[in-house]
Amino acid sequence: MQNSKSSFNCLLIHTPNLSQNSDGTLFSEVNFCAMGLFSLAGEIKKEGFNVEIIHLGIEKYLDKNFSLASYVKENNIKFIAFSLHWHPQSFDVIESAKILKEQNPNVFIALGGFTASYFKNEIMENFPFVDAVMKGEGEKTIRKLTKRLYETMPFVPLDSGVEMNLSDIENLVWRKGLKNSKAKIIENNEVFIAKNEDLDEFDYFNPSLMRHYGEYSKVSFELQYSKAKQLNNPKTAHGVSLGRGCLGNCTWCGGGYNAMKMVTGRDFISYRGAKSVIDEVKKLQKNEGIEFFCFCFDPNPKDRTYLIGLMKELKNEFNGKLNAFFTLYGLPDKEFLNTFKSTFSKESVISLSPEFFDESLRKFHKSFFFSNKELEEILEYMEELEILSDIYFSIIPAVNEFHNEESRRYGKFLKEKYSFVKDYYIIPIIQEPASPWTITPEEYGLPPSKKNFINYYNDTNCIKKSFENSEFFTTKPLK
Repeated sequence: MQNSKSSFNCLLIHTPNLSQNSDGTLFSEVNFCAMGLFSLAGEIKKEGFNVEIIHLGIEKYLDKNFSLASYVKENNIKFIAFSLHWHPQSFDVIESAKILKEQNPNVFIALGGFTASYFKNEIMENFPFVDAVMKGEGEKTIRKLTKRLYETMPFVPLDSGVEMNLSDIENLVWRKGLKNSKAKIIENNEVFIAKNEDLDEFDYFNPSLMRHYGEYSKVSFELQYSKAKQLNNPKTAHGVSLGRGCLGNCTWCGGGYNAMKMVTGRDFISYRGAKSVIDEVKKLQKNEGIEFFCFCFDPNPKDRTYLIGLMKELKNEFNGKLNAFFTLYGLPDKEFLNTFKSTFSKESVISLSPEFFDESLRKFHKSFFFSNKELEEILEYMEELEILSDIYFSIIPAVNEFHNEESRRYGKFLKEKYSFVKDYYIIPIIQEPASPWTITPEEYGLPPSKKNFINYYNDTNCIKKSFENSEFFTTKPLK
């Protein structure tokens, strides 16, 4: 007799990028989970299965003896999905999955996220312990996949050699014949891309689904494992998803229009409804004490009808007292700024990214171009409205230090000229999978790029066995 759904245990895993200090102690970066982990967990929960999100860095910080492989075995977990969204996670995800499979051969292991989706075939061909890759947008995929595994696995153990049919599940790349070294890799034709109504159905934030969420909510960008009191970052800000898609193709971005179309099939923009956004903000305020809300979604700066409409709804709901960090991809116009002023508190901030002082570089690399004159005119108007701003510049390959210094000087000039410019930042940008300058580096004056997954895997190979290393907290270099 088959067990009930509540006994089919599922686990979603965030694996930070693990690195080593000069004294041999360890630290991790990429400590913030991809936002989609919560919506994926929510879909599994709707299907009636037990599901939990684990942050490997938090678990190892709280308990140096924590072992993912042992945890999976002790809790009889049947399905595991690793988030491989950001490429610096590459080695640590693969190493963790490998050890997990060695000790738990009957656990079904899937990968998801942007990097996994882009390199889906290479990952499946070279790492046989990965049973599937959920390419693109995975909410519908993971719900169907867990249901199919639940229906099949009690009768067809993964190590039995009996084939499992997953051919009708959207966005799935899987291995037909799991024990056969010559197993055929199948990429299903069915595609799911979330529309407006789909986005409103997803549960983007449910802290009860995450193990040690309270500690995770206080993690900072860098976590030092040999130091005490690291999980004390003030829990004041939280990101809120507004939609998916972008019309831009900035040279460095792995999430622009062409990249997204290539990786997920998305060639349109989807927006969350105002009610869905407002309900989430209220929950974050009431249940988690969040004070600032981060909105980073400006997919079409030429048409901000959705954003302006959303801000008006937020104004009506929160009486102009909501604190926000709002990141824009292009310059705001006066209508947007007037609406912003009436919607958000005086502590709220708009982030603007000219990227370079040199306008020719900006025009070449940035999709949503504006001149320095236009930038300064908008900053003048923001000064009149008393709207705070942050200004971001970029350091990119093939641009010499002269241009970087020009951007620094210009940032300093803007900060001194406009009292409501809080600060300016100069941020290095690295080559992301699927970005234009990674695909055709010669067009951008760059050397041959890291086009294969193995390049990213090797570049992030730091600690053997990653978070499963038994000498994790040693002060000696780990081999």
